[in-house]
Amino acid sequence: MTEPSPSSGYLWKLRPYYRQLLGLLTIGSVSGVAMNVFVILPPLLLGHAINVALEAQRGRATASDVGLAALLFVAGTAATEVPRVAKRYWLGVARTRFVASVRADALRGVLAWPTERTEKLPVGDVMARIIGDVQILGTGVGEVMVESWDTLLFSLSLTVTMFVLSPSLSLLALTPVPLALIVAQRSGLAVAKRTRQARESESTLTTALREHIVALRLIRLFGRVTPITRQVGDLATVQARTELNAIRLDEALGATYSIVLAGGVVVVFWLGGARVVHGNWSVGTLVAFLALFVRFINRAPRIPMMMNRVQAGGAAFVRLQPLLAPPLDVPNGVRWWTFSAVNIPGPLVVNNRLRSPLSGPASFDMQQVSFSFPGSSYPSLVDVDISVPPGSFVAVTGPVASGKSTFARLAAGLVAPSSGHVFVGGRSVAQLSPDERAASIGYLSQEPHLFSGSVADNITMWAGVHDEESSANLLTAVSLAALDHDLDFLPNGIAAQIGELGVRVSGGQRQRIGLARALSAQGRQPRLLVLDDPFSAADVDTEAELIAGLRQALGPTASMEHRSTVLLVSHRLAAFALADLILVFDRGRIVEQGTHEELISINGLYARISRAQAVLNVKPGGEW
Repeated sequence: MTEPSPSSGYLWKLRPYYRQLLGLLTIGSVSGVAMNVFVILPPLLLGHAINVALEAQRGRATASDVGLAALLFVAGTAATEVPRVAKRYWLGVARTRFVASVRADALRGVLAWPTERTEKLPVGDVMARIIGDVQILGTGVGEVMVESWDTLLFSLSLTVTMFVLSPSLSLLALTPVPLALIVAQRSGLAVAKRTRQARESESTLTTALREHIVALRLIRLFGRVTPITRQVGDLATVQARTELNAIRLDEALGATYSIVLAGGVVVVFWLGGARVVHGNWSVGTLVAFLALFVRFINRAPRIPMMMNRVQAGGAAFVRLQPLLAPPLDVPNGVRWWTFSAVNIPGPLVVNNRLRSPLSGPASFDMQQVSFSFPGSSYPSLVDVDISVPPGSFVAVTGPVASGKSTFARLAAGLVAPSSGHVFVGGRSVAQLSPDERAASIGYLSQEPHLFSGSVADNITMWAGVHDEESSANLLTAVSLAALDHDLDFLPNGIAAQIGELGVRVSGGQRQRIGLARALSAQGRQPRLLVLDDPFSAADVDTEAELIAGLRQALGPTASMEHRSTVLLVSHRLAAFALADLILVFDRGRIVEQGTHEELISINGLYARISRAQAVLNVKPGGEW
């Protein structure tokens, strides 16, 4: 017994999206029914007009009769085409909104992934799925939305009318139709396979292009333009080949369906012409039947082609499904009748600034926490047990690969522990909602990611400045990050555009913009501020100055409302003398903890690191 395909029934699985489009689908479907009720009129009225013209030629009808017959033909055509325009517009809008909603849900799903999952799937592959696969899926679903009326009911109306005119002739003329459907059904696996290969090759190409464009300066510096260009060219060749394979199959099947179905024209001319000759049919009846059949064979190939595109949509759905978040429910039935082409279901009001229900510093605790990266043969952290009171300034150091950054990422909730628990403010980080975590924890990594946009956009994360409080928060963050002087030299100051990935600012400015963001992106100072080697691009004196400023603004001398618990992870010890507690990691374990003076006095690992840095920082002549 064969296993069902992962794409089987995917149209049914997408039904929440149809509910979001109920108004559009209703109006489009009513228009489709109206179109297909009247679709038989133009051929029949054309035949009638020809018969009236022939009667007028024989003197049995007047010119007025001919004119009236012509007007009826025009009216019948209008009765078909006006609903067709309405149907295509409303169902086209429905398809556009379907694609937009699925794409938004795919992005929402990826944004909700845990960090370890995002590291497994290349960004280029994710982009190709969200862009290309959603488009293929939208084409498959759109075929069902539109072609149900444009092709299926259209063809049914024509077929019924032909059978009314002549059952025997219709049966003979339509004999090739089952053959075309069999070909479509049998070719389904090939269509799905070639579609999947085309999508996978595009994902590979997109991934490579993204990596190489981001590293453009490095590629030029090492003179690797030619081999990289050749590599991308090879991937583009593979992508073009797989895309052409899919296109060739699609076009070949379309041509096959048309040729097979067109064979019925011979039957219509042969048998229908014989009926005219023998006086059983009028010329107008033959023309009407022929017009009905020609319209049928012009549209009927769309039936098997629709089957193939639905099958291709299934292949795209298989690649897309792991990304999708559950579709958002429509919060209000009235919104089912929203006809905007860009409406995407979601909250009616978006809070730009996240607020924590609690204020003041948060306690921080780790209970028997261990962590191992997937596939790693040794743990990054082992049985870490630590309790930090609210408002403390904790500094963390240790040798390379000792587990410092892993500790910071666990504290910020970026990764989940393999065992044990992490608490912020007495609550497990795993149980915090995304909004609660964002409102409580500020984080600055070693290499802060900057976006295209202004300095202000990167600090506020596009929340903007809307009132005196948000303006004050922004100015405070800029001051604490020591950005004031830099902004004086940037064109347009805080509104200066910094380019893609922040290419127009220095490394030190990047880190300080990241610090300002960690301090204010939530609309207020965070309850827990995690800094992972944040000042590596600054000199030692600037780092100590920044830390002293943060301690003054967020530490014991600040009001309780503005205080924060600070975790500073750094390999440089310039500011460690200010810390309430120092943790020293080695091989994933806390091997020493205490104040600066206590750790110096025991002459352990911390003291050795401190002495080594003191030697490295001595300049000729004995000056610091």
